[in-house]
Amino acid sequence: MNIFENLRMAFSSIAANKMRSLLTMLGIIIGISAVITITTLGSTLRATIKNTLNSLGSNLMAVYIQQKNVDNYYDTVEIEWTDNDFISMEMIDGLLEKYPGEFQVANENPIGNATILNSKNKTVKMNIVGAYEGTLSFNAYKLIAGRNLSSGDIKGKKHTCIVSDIFVEQYFKEREEPVGYNLNISLENGIIQNFTIVGVYKYNSLSNGMGDRSTMRTPVYIPDTVADNLNGNYYPKTFYSVNFTYNAKYDANLLKAHLTEYFDEQYKANKNFGTEVISMEDQLKTIDMVINIVTLVITVIAAISLIVGGVGVMNIMLVSVTERTREIGIRKALGAKRRSIKQQFVTEAVIICLIGGVIGIIAGILNGELAGVIAGSIVSSSPEYGEILGDITVVPSVTAIVVSLVFSTLTGIFFGLYPASKAAKMNPIDALRYD
Repeated sequence: MNIFENLRMAFSSIAANKMRSLLTMLGIIIGISAVITITTLGSTLRATIKNTLNSLGSNLMAVYIQQKNVDNYYDTVEIEWTDNDFISMEMIDGLLEKYPGEFQVANENPIGNATILNSKNKTVKMNIVGAYEGTLSFNAYKLIAGRNLSSGDIKGKKHTCIVSDIFVEQYFKEREEPVGYNLNISLENGIIQNFTIVGVYKYNSLSNGMGDRSTMRTPVYIPDTVADNLNGNYYPKTFYSVNFTYNAKYDANLLKAHLTEYFDEQYKANKNFGTEVISMEDQLKTIDMVINIVTLVITVIAAISLIVGGVGVMNIMLVSVTERTREIGIRKALGAKRRSIKQQFVTEAVIICLIGGVIGIIAGILNGELAGVIAGSIVSSSPEYGEILGDITVVPSVTAIVVSLVFSTLTGIFFGLYPASKAAKMNPIDALRYD
């Protein structure tokens, strides 16, 4: 008997016992649908997080000072810090000179609140923050008008500033051009200074707080050198940590190696302290690993139901063998070999599991799509979240689908083998006498 005849007989047997076959498949359907749903949600979550972090800016690195010869925080000891232990502006300037075009400093230096009166004589509140060329990118702000702060602004201590689109709404009249406008800002320490707006950025409300746009206080970025002067800090600038944005056209691993090598050289003579470089790519890999582990563990738990489904298949196949004892006897009496009998019942078990697997895959994908629709509706109801998360695209795991089909086939073979072997070993005379 060839494979096509086995398939025909398998489908005929399933069609003759529709309800029983469906109930037999139920365990397989539930197991496979659970696996596909979980892996789909895991893939969707991974893709959404990655897209969100990319939209916030994935070309970020940070350099931190840490004690040498210390494996974890609890091993640290009290050491008196000196000025030489901190990262200096000379170190940073040396880095930028050694690797031109690769890095931008992204630190920020909040110096306090400030106010200004708009054309309606209403007070507009703001935060004054010292910034560098990479600060906007590091905070996931996109420039929508004018230009960014430049190295010339910072080194020249120019009174330039970048304001948010929300500040523009609060201070300026409709269609009034903000770039080039001079602001007379009153700081909370009593200092009044003039700044020229050179750029406007789009405020990111998700990562920086939400509220009424008409009264929201947003950062006004000024050159950090000017911020230090306004804050009364005239001593040489030092840092415990430095944030950088890097040029995305360069390889991230290479740039991380540049940072590591440079600061290792700077701290080579320091007996107590060194530096550690952390990149957003590292964070993405860690998040991805955590999601993979959680998805795998839950998938394994869900897959246990497949064993229950397989036992159900074996049980029904044993019933089917018992019901078709006379048929088996007739076939054996007509010369059917054991191998043919075994193939017939194994094929039937595999078809049952495959049909259940396909239904389970479809159900799992539909579950994932439903979850995506629900999540999408929640996100769309909150514009500030939708701005960052964007459209949530459901990403079914192709690997999980293929593995599920293969696993369904193996389940049919494994749990169908014993009933098939029992049928193949029947004595034809005893089988024909069976009533």
